[in-house]
Amino acid sequence: MGNEEILEEVEAIEGDYKTLLKRLTDPRAKTMYSILELLLQHVKGEPVPAGEIKDKLGISKQAATNAARRLEESGLIARTSEGYMINQGVLINLIIQILGEILRKIEP
Repeated sequence: MGNEEILEEVEAIEGDYKTLLKRLTDPRAKTMYSILELLLQHVKGEPVPAGEIKDKLGISKQAATNAARRLEESGLIARTSEGYMINQGVLINLIIQILGEILRKIEP
């Protein structure tokens, strides 16, 4: 999956950042955060194979697959033939929206 395909996928994601935040506050989110952290270590956006995620986090294949699927449904990561990678545009957009919301709350 090339960058153009990922961008098309990002544009197709429906919902807003509040829905995404709700998903990330799910009690099962610890594994999702661990996967995000691992993928973010690959700043250039190279895909990380599922086996590497499982091994580095010391979790079962099922736990890795379930958490990755939830992240994929949220639009934060994408699955490619080589592994999983961060949808950087979605992540940056989320951060910008959250910062905007914070600024609106603190403005007089």
